[in-house]
Order: sequence, then structure tokens, then C-alpha cells
Amino acid sequence: MKRGLMIHLAMTFSVCAVSSPRAHHSHPYFYDHCSSITIEGRLESVRWVDRHTVIVLRLDDGTAYTVDWNGLGSLTSRGVLGPAQAALVPGARIAVAGDRIRSTAEIRERFPDFAREVNPNTVDPTLIRRVDDGWNWTRTPSDRMPTSAQAPCAAPTAK
Repeated sequence: MKRGLMIHLAMTFSVCAVSSPRAHHSHPYFYDHCSSITIEGRLESVRWVDRHTVIVLRLDDGTAYTVDWNGLGSLTSRGVLGPAQAALVPGARIAVAGDRIRSTAEIRERFPDFAREVNPNTVDPTLIRRVDDGWNWTRTPSDRMPTSAQAPCAAPTAK
């Protein structure tokens, strides 16, 4: 009995350990890699939490963007947390490049039970850079979704 339980737990742990860090929200269906943007402004706040670290960035025109970054576990295991916490302090000027979140309607096409409304000013970062001192973080290839999981970008329609 104990041996069977141990095998089951080991298998469960193994599956969790190799799963994508973004698998819990079907990443390509939430963020549009064809709609990338680059923004720059003052860091207003950071919530260092798991599942996602949340950065609020205020642009010079007053628009606030939410940057939906990796969670503490991922940042810690990759040695990013300490330098990131030192660099990403309120008032720091940062630039973020990344993919915009899809609209609530687009998400509900795939997930009809999705109950929340999304903030259209939400970005999944591929790059975060502190402007004044050069600290930066770039998404590694292992963090990226496989190309086959991404929907192709729509071709522009002829008018």
C-alpha cells in the first residue's frame, strides 16, 4: 500500500515539475503574441507573489499597465529574485516589451466559463529593463511557448 502511494506521489511530482510554468492558463489563448507592444514609464508598485508577480507601470500620459510576470518560485529558482527586487522599486523608470492580453470575448471563445473581465492594459513580458542602470530580464527560450502552441498571426485583410 505504501509503495503504491509513494509511486503515485512521485509520478504526480514529476508531472508537475516538468509542466510549463504557464500551463495553468493556456497561455496562447490568453496573450496574443501577434500584438506585442513596448511601453516605458515609472514603476508604481510590485506585488511579489506566486503564481504571478504583478508590476504596475504608469506611462508618462498617466495610463497604467499591469505586467503579469513570473511567480516568486520561478524567479527564485533562476536567481532573478534578489536583483529584480533591488532594481524594480517604486519610482524606477522601466521599459517593458511583451504581448498584450486578449479581450474577454476572445478568451471566452476558447473558455466559455471564463467569468472575469480582463484589463486590456495587461502585458505578458518578454523583456523588462530598468532604464537608468541597465538591469534587465529577458524571457529565456525555455519560458517561451512552443511555436506549435501559438496561433498564427492573422494576415491583414485587403480593402
